Amino acid sequence: MPKTKGGTVTSTTDKSYATLTGAERRFVDEVARHYHEAHGVTWEKGRVMAWMIISDPIEQTLPQICAAVDADIADIEQLIEQLTLAGLYRRIDEPGGEPRYRLVDDGYPKAVSDTFASWPEYHRIFQFGLEVLADADDSRRRRIAEIEELFGHIVGDLADMSRRWEEHRRTAVA
Repeated sequence: MPKTKGGTVTSTTDKSYATLTGAERRFVDEVARHYHEAHGVTWEKGRVMAWMIISDPIEQTLPQICAAVDADIADIEQLIEQLTLAGLYRRIDEPGGEPRYRLVDDGYPKAVSDTFASWPEYHRIFQFGLEVLADADDSRRRRIAEIEELFGHIVGDLADMSRRWEEHRRTAVA
């Protein structure tokens, strides 16, 4: 018998949070906990991000995703759209069918690389901020100097880190 979740009918053959194995639930919850504590993401959204990494089948409709993580579609729809626009998920449309979503192969490594690629620009902006505040009092200048110094150190390591990652990927595939 179909059940209603957030006003949408789902099949009882879909996975639900309650039917995930204990290990799957622990993984989903551990990822959700991390996103919640580190980034302020709601538990439901963190669970979606975890579920899409281990989902079965790999392509999921929005109702399937919500059933698997015990969330309402209204709470998840925007996240799915954002992650699709960011290139982390792919939307699969077929005529007459409900859209399905899947984690893009290599999506997380690309997202991390794209984030790191923007950090030299942050460093440049904070260097400019130091110029802007060149004549400011020390307490005001110190705040931006600390951030500039952080990005200076990080940016110095990024090129080597990216090179090592690409080398690892080439040798792992070979």
